[in-house]
Amino acid sequence: MLPEEERLRRASLFKRAYAARKFVAFPAVTLYVLPRQERSLARLPFAGFVVSKKVHAKATERNRSKRRVREAYRRVRLEKQSLKQWYAVVWLVTEKAANAKFDELIKTMSEAVDKADKSFGKTKR
Repeated sequence: MLPEEERLRRASLFKRAYAARKFVAFPAVTLYVLPRQERSLARLPFAGFVVSKKVHAKATERNRSKRRVREAYRRVRLEKQSLKQWYAVVWLVTEKAANAKFDELIKTMSEAVDKADKSFGKTKR
């Protein structure tokens, strides 16, 4: 489980992340990023996870998918220092994430972070 200070809970932050239109899409997940302002503290970003009813009709299936993606994110955030440049990250989970192997899910999420860093990060390569 993510620490309390890293959880994205406010609907306004979800809306700001969507409105920024900075996202990278993969078959299993879509990552929306919200850049950090200069005045905000340098720390790990707020992280939110979304699974719609279109993906899974049952709440138990949606919650299982979110738990898998949350655990994969927890492992990815330890190795990616580039995450500190984001204020908030929102992970949209697709149906393929529920059926993917856990190692593949971690790899996909790591690639998504790298691609977001390359496309929208402060250190564009």
